[in-house]
Amino acid sequence: MLIVLWAGVGAVVAILIHVWTRRLLAADRRGWLTAPPTASLLTAVLFGLLAWRIGWNIELLPYSYLAAIGVSLSIVDIVKQRLPKEMILTSAVVLGTLFGVLSIAHSDSESLVRALVGSILSAGFYLVMALASDGGLGAGDIKLGALLGLVLGWLSWSALALGVFLAACVGSTVCLLLRLINRLPENRIVPGGPFLLFGAVVAISVMPTS
Repeated sequence: MLIVLWAGVGAVVAILIHVWTRRLLAADRRGWLTAPPTASLLTAVLFGLLAWRIGWNIELLPYSYLAAIGVSLSIVDIVKQRLPKEMILTSAVVLGTLFGVLSIAHSDSESLVRALVGSILSAGFYLVMALASDGGLGAGDIKLGALLGLVLGWLSWSALALGVFLAACVGSTVCLLLRLINRLPENRIVPGGPFLLFGAVVAISVMPTS
């Protein structure tokens, strides 16, 4: 029952966030990808998955927020090839506040410290990757990496490691395959945001807390 209910909540939340996404996309919209039903369906599926994974737990709120905003960020990144800093910074404030409240409520300073350190480590990793890739990753990817490091770090060190590993592996593999089949022009890059978020969602879904 919770899974169905929370999936419905996700569909509604996606419609509300789509107003923000539509403004960011302006006139640059691409059929089904930027249509409201796409975001609603993806968000509903992710909300249902998180409800199955976490259950009736207050931690469902921050992870669901990440799922909802992550769908919008991915769509914007695919269409515009940029990750809007206003969405990422707003999300950092929201998630940081939620985790701070959870830390106080549960007397769990260890998880909060791990989340903050994870954010710094993740941002540092993607900064190094951006410098090494010569434009393959941008400032938006680094900011998003810091945000995801916060979320995954709260969950566990193993979740952080898995999320970063999956994002790097899947992103690199897709980019290589597209170039091999000549579907990716030399002057065009593959948006990194969706892969970073994919790695985070998988890690949250499969890794136990520590």
